[in-house]
Amino acid sequence: MKRFLFFLCILGVMISGPVWAEQAQGTVKQVAVLPFTVHSSENITYVRDGIWDMLISRLSASEKIRVSSKQEVKEALEKLENKEPTIADVYGLGKRMNLDYAVWGSVTKIGNSISIDAKLLDVSTYKTPLGVFEQSQGMDEVIPRITDFANKIQAHVLGLAPPVAGGSSQSPAAGVTGSSASPSRGPGESKVISTRQGTFTSVINPAFMTSSNPLAHKGFWMSPQYTKKFKGMDIGDVDGDGKNEVVVIDGNTVMIYRKNEASFVLLQSFSGKSYDQYLTVDVADINGNGIDEIIVTNFLNGSPSSFVMEFQNGKYETIASNLRWFMRVINTDEGPVLLGQTMSVIKKDKPFENPIHEIVWRGGTYREGNRMPIPEGVEVFGLTMAKLDAGAERIVALGEYDRLHVYRKTRKFLSQIHTIGGSEDLIWTSEDLFGGSNNLINFDWDERREGYGEASTPDNVYVKTRILTCDINKDGKTEILIIKNISPTGRTLKNFRMFTRSEIYNLQWDGLGLAENWRTQTIQGYVADYQIKDMDNDGKDEVVLAVGLGSSLSRSVIVAYDIDVQQAP
Repeated sequence: MKRFLFFLCILGVMISGPVWAEQAQGTVKQVAVLPFTVHSSENITYVRDGIWDMLISRLSASEKIRVSSKQEVKEALEKLENKEPTIADVYGLGKRMNLDYAVWGSVTKIGNSISIDAKLLDVSTYKTPLGVFEQSQGMDEVIPRITDFANKIQAHVLGLAPPVAGGSSQSPAAGVTGSSASPSRGPGESKVISTRQGTFTSVINPAFMTSSNPLAHKGFWMSPQYTKKFKGMDIGDVDGDGKNEVVVIDGNTVMIYRKNEASFVLLQSFSGKSYDQYLTVDVADINGNGIDEIIVTNFLNGSPSSFVMEFQNGKYETIASNLRWFMRVINTDEGPVLLGQTMSVIKKDKPFENPIHEIVWRGGTYREGNRMPIPEGVEVFGLTMAKLDAGAERIVALGEYDRLHVYRKTRKFLSQIHTIGGSEDLIWTSEDLFGGSNNLINFDWDERREGYGEASTPDNVYVKTRILTCDINKDGKTEILIIKNISPTGRTLKNFRMFTRSEIYNLQWDGLGLAENWRTQTIQGYVADYQIKDMDNDGKDEVVLAVGLGSSLSRSVIVAYDIDVQQAP
């Protein structure tokens, strides 16, 4: 009997030993790594798969963490039907798989740059205690960032002091780096350029510009991705505090952001009606009170119904509404000028046939001022006025087929200028196409078929991209900065627009026409709008882009290219 009792005791020790060991070592945590969503017109699944494998292998190195297999994750993800998972989707998946933590994120490729946005979700608390948002050039720079992120995940899951990038320990008092903290620095730290208000990570190589030019491209910054289709963007001090804000619009929302040292913060958001069509946004002090107005061209019920907002008495107020102009701000030597163009009703698919006027602030309201010396029939959106040859001011405008035209100042009809044999008012026309927009004005043609017949409808009408003037190389001569959005189908289909790549061109008058100073390498994505202004309040202008991603352009980012002036060779 004693021997039997002794045997039971030994058996009990043998059985309970692993349990005691697990209790002593801590419960094994269940973690799943989801395949990252890819945003690129190129096939970069190798980047996604590389990140997936790296995170799995590094997390599996700990005996206290069990990482779900790829097959388990794929089967769980089938219910999402290949859409990008939201935090609610990840939480639901975590519950179904009995996870403690889930890792997910996205990979974005713009030009030569790869951006990683990764997060760790604590399923029990429904919070994301860890995050990393990094830009790098190629997988060689991605690897150390992912390694740092994996190390931080291990430390958080196991309740250890988080490691500092590079592998050294960090004191427990420092805590775990959360998603709101500045990104950790690892290999390549010397490539980060600090400014007074933030950092720009240098991820574009010196060949960013494709020809010899007086610019040295030093780096770029990119915002988080937003599940919105950005349509317009401008920059200015819209609250009178001496610092610039970034104003962005989608189809019916005005969003005001501030670029702070470590983040891109949404300050205010104003939504219109569901049937509003916001087309463009500009920022300028037109009424001369020292605070930039937010000027939005809106299209409602078949005609312009634009409005202006301004910061007054501690909040944003609509100071003018139901304005019957398509509106655009251009920069001149005398300062910003607001242009307005009423809608032509003679031809439904030719809304920009009317003259363009300066819009001025007079008597507490916006009114039509002088008619501008711009050819009648030029669209107000795709034009600027600039001193090009011998200091003479010219009209630079995108034409019907997106060719760039240079006109003398005139109020003649376009039909009188574009004639067989030419006209002295048309100085130059480009061979290349520029601009390119999918910013469609919805006229609701089903209710406007009169004159077209039931079998056909008029062509779609798209808002042309803005044209900017600048003097980046500081030689005292005006340069033209213009975007070229590139479509895989070309420009042959009038009623179908799909732009997947883009380039930025710097042009300057050489005596015969606008010659190319430089252009950027191809940017993966559609540029909806752009500006040259000081976005981060460091006293230097940046080239800032609102970029749409994916075939449906349902995701958008703000990208800022830091530029510096060097002596031309």
